[in-house]
Amino acid sequence: MNPDDLTPERDWDAEREIAEFLNGVPKDPAAIMAAFDERSTAEETELAANGIRPVTVVHGDVEFYEDEALIYGTDPARPGLHALAEQAGQYHRTVGGHGFTMWFFDGPDAEQAAVRFMAAVIAIAPDGWIVTPTAQPKRS
Repeated sequence: MNPDDLTPERDWDAEREIAEFLNGVPKDPAAIMAAFDERSTAEETELAANGIRPVTVVHGDVEFYEDEALIYGTDPARPGLHALAEQAGQYHRTVGGHGFTMWFFDGPDAEQAAVRFMAAVIAIAPDGWIVTPTAQPKRS
């Protein structure tokens, strides 16, 4: 072995574990989507059982000031989505991702709060935004 060579030695155990994992992954795109849908359904069921009502807004990347103002409420002249969630009531938390944000409502009025929030978002959402009563970003 050359002392100047910093290339790691081959990790046979890691290669075996990766191969075993890949063997268990469906190769058919439809089967992959079905597995994701099954997982999503289980997550949605668990949230509902705990009285949590999610709303996901797929808003795309924040590219313009108008996008930032609508999502984060940076324009004092109009509320952003976070303020709308608080106004809807029972707002618990958000989780953001690449081009989407999920809001979670819980408590005795969570379902109605989620509906109020969705209606408020739909009223101000630009074309192309997708609003769903799920914890999964639906892109189309």
